[in-house]
Amino acid sequence: MARKKLSRNAPCPCGSGKKYKHCCYHKGFDYEEGDDGAVYKSIPLTDDMKGVLEEQRRKFIEKHGREPGPNDPVFFDMPPLEHVEHQMVEAMKAAGLDPAFIYAYEKTGRIVTQDNQHLLSEADLDEWQNAIEEYERKHRRKKQKAPKYPIGTVALYGPDDRTTTKITAAVIVSDGAEPVLQRWVGTDVTTNPKVQRELQAFFQQHGVKQVAATEGNMGCPHEEGEDFPVGGHCPFCPFWKGKQGSNQRE
Repeated sequence: MARKKLSRNAPCPCGSGKKYKHCCYHKGFDYEEGDDGAVYKSIPLTDDMKGVLEEQRRKFIEKHGREPGPNDPVFFDMPPLEHVEHQMVEAMKAAGLDPAFIYAYEKTGRIVTQDNQHLLSEADLDEWQNAIEEYERKHRRKKQKAPKYPIGTVALYGPDDRTTTKITAAVIVSDGAEPVLQRWVGTDVTTNPKVQRELQAFFQQHGVKQVAATEGNMGCPHEEGEDFPVGGHCPFCPFWKGKQGSNQRE
């Protein structure tokens, strides 16, 4: 049956809802259309895969005395597919692979790596990613460990999201306890050796077992209710208008 390349303006066969030219057209494979309108996925063979197929052809001829036909399985000497998948999963577990990766293989029947992503459709990649995320959602609670008290926290503040001028450290000695606070203010507060030593000593003094820190500034260094009215905006830090305190926008 003759085949021709699928039109770039046709709906992408992967099911994304996009046109082929805006979806899988630039992947490392082609979609082709037969005379009967059926769509086929054509993936170019690497030299290694060509060698594997030629070896399978030789084995088939040795066993059956003829060339393999279009209805003959390529890997005729393999055990049943379910046995192969089971052996693959056990090998993955023995190798210590991420359980989410193994789950996605069992769920989708494929393996996605950086080396083969270009050969997979957007729909296939989405299915794989959804399986990864599904595993993580199911096991997220199991991964969470009970907090170890006393807990230390470090929060950063500044006039904008890039300049830090205040560090607030807190120690929570038990569940529900009021935090013990200590603050440092300065233009070099994040790099000042004296501040770093005092912060470390503060946590050591209270026997802190684990520390949680913000990745960036949480807000301005001024305090609602002390430096500006509750429910208002800090008059000194216009960058944070509507982004912090009780006046924060959703």
